Amino acid sequence: MATMKAVVFDEFGDVDVFHEAEVEKPVLTKGSILIKQAAIAMDPYDVKFRAGAFGVPAKENMIGGSTIAGVVEAVAADVTEFKVGERVVAVPHEHGYAEYAVVDADTAGHLPDSVSFEDAAALALGGQTGYQAVVDALNLQEGESILIHGGAGAVGYAALQTALYRGASKIYTTSLPTDIDYLHELNEDIVAIDFTTQKFTDVIPESSVDTVVEIIGGNNALGSMQVLKDGGRIVSTVPLGDDVKAARDAKNIKGDYYVMQSTTEVLTQLMENLGNGDYKVAVAEVKPFSLENLKEGHKIVEAQAVRGKVVLTF
Repeated sequence: MATMKAVVFDEFGDVDVFHEAEVEKPVLTKGSILIKQAAIAMDPYDVKFRAGAFGVPAKENMIGGSTIAGVVEAVAADVTEFKVGERVVAVPHEHGYAEYAVVDADTAGHLPDSVSFEDAAALALGGQTGYQAVVDALNLQEGESILIHGGAGAVGYAALQTALYRGASKIYTTSLPTDIDYLHELNEDIVAIDFTTQKFTDVIPESSVDTVVEIIGGNNALGSMQVLKDGGRIVSTVPLGDDVKAARDAKNIKGDYYVMQSTTEVLTQLMENLGNGDYKVAVAEVKPFSLENLKEGHKIVEAQAVRGKVVLTF
């Protein structure tokens, strides 16, 4: 039996549940590829998964890690889209904190030589979520307006770039004051609202926005219903409460909770956009993969202590 090194956990909790282990190397299944890891990034999803936020039962030797980049080591007999030796990126939602990972081929993306493994891993999850929120869920059209909450975060930053790419007429976003200049580097016309000193509902006229990307929920989502036009559209990365749904329905607003679905087409397109300079991604730190660096990275993500992704390399 072939084995590999991994960082695992047997129960949910804080970062101290992580420990090193020698585990069985994953084997190919129908429609899958085996990836030799080069880089992984840590996302809020990973922190929530480690803490047990998704209601799945704990089991021995769980391997977290939702975004990976590396080189194809083997392909299943029925896979024709990828070949051995190819650079790829993937969002498996688990199995990242190890030397090797098996993923479904139709969820992995082709990685051009112009994009580093570190940047690819940093963009994969938040980038796809932001892109799909604007393109697939909202179907934002040229000339429409949009409010994107948390524009300096991974999802928001990708959504902003996608809205610009789609030709939005007016773009609002909420952010910390320290991130406003950073957001204006994308486009000076973005209306960046400092949520620590202003309510976005005081800045944006009532019933004036065509679309909203919501990432917070609660009162924030209620405020989003206030600024949306009658018949507008919303997409939320968190479930909407009953009061928010009632406000939505009262204005004939379309949209609900949305979960990103990784696809080869979207992930490859994102990487090509990144490679040709049409997209940007923020990487805060790059360190070698180790138990201690993984723990520290999770703490940084939990504390929201940096702008951009913490990336670990193999």
